[in-house]
Amino acid sequence: MFEIQCTRARCLTRLFFFAPMQIKVCLFVALLSSAALHAQSPAPPTAPSEPPRVLKESAYVRRFSVGATLSVLILPSVRNGSANVVTTSPTVDGLYATTEASKRVGFGAMAQVAITERFAVAGNVLIRKVGYKKNSDIYQGTDNPLTSKDERTYTVLNEDTRARHLDIPVVVRYYTKDRHMSGPRGFIEAGAAIRRVSKISTATDKSVNSGDTVCCDNTPATPASRAVRGLVGGAGFQLIDGVGVRVVPEVRYTRWMGETFKSPSTATNRNQVEAMISLTF
Repeated sequence: MFEIQCTRARCLTRLFFFAPMQIKVCLFVALLSSAALHAQSPAPPTAPSEPPRVLKESAYVRRFSVGATLSVLILPSVRNGSANVVTTSPTVDGLYATTEASKRVGFGAMAQVAITERFAVAGNVLIRKVGYKKNSDIYQGTDNPLTSKDERTYTVLNEDTRARHLDIPVVVRYYTKDRHMSGPRGFIEAGAAIRRVSKISTATDKSVNSGDTVCCDNTPATPASRAVRGLVGGAGFQLIDGVGVRVVPEVRYTRWMGETFKSPSTATNRNQVEAMISLTF
């Protein structure tokens, strides 16, 4: 037995040199294991990196948009005109005069679907009020030239007809800029349209041989065609205001293939020119 006063390192050294061989081996293995565990200790965790932010590209022409449209006709819906029609079987001499009584302003809804960066399909449903007033001076029968009196029957008719046109144009638009490019852009368009006439109302007063006027015959006027097709072409711009509303002014020309109303002195205009403005969202 002996007293040993030493530091921890000196004590371990002395223990290693004076201890039996088995203890030395065990101590050596323990030291190696401790060093291996210290070398394999995990590195401190690192903060996860944020994924890169992907900025969404703005679409200045939306994939799908809807809105309202106001249309103002530049040409009249019904042409002012006059006609003199004479027939021999039966014998009728008629003088007719028509004056337009339509509303120039129409309104409705619109929708557009972007197909590619520059092409889109747009459609409208527009309601227009159409009307006309027609005066007819009709002589029926044969006048005897040997008398001073006119033996023919003289009839005066005053007709007031009103109706509604429902126009449905569908056009393909080509924009001058890709739809993801900022700023205003122009476009041209072409397509087809269909028109239907409905809600026809007519009031006709009548007098015979300068007698009292009899009012009123409310038999609706018969349209020449209830549905008419047409071809459409136009051009315009798309503008964007500060809150993201698309403002679309444009001018369109439509060539109708027929008339909804057609009679002596009366015919709906087959050439339609209109200024339109749409607000879309």
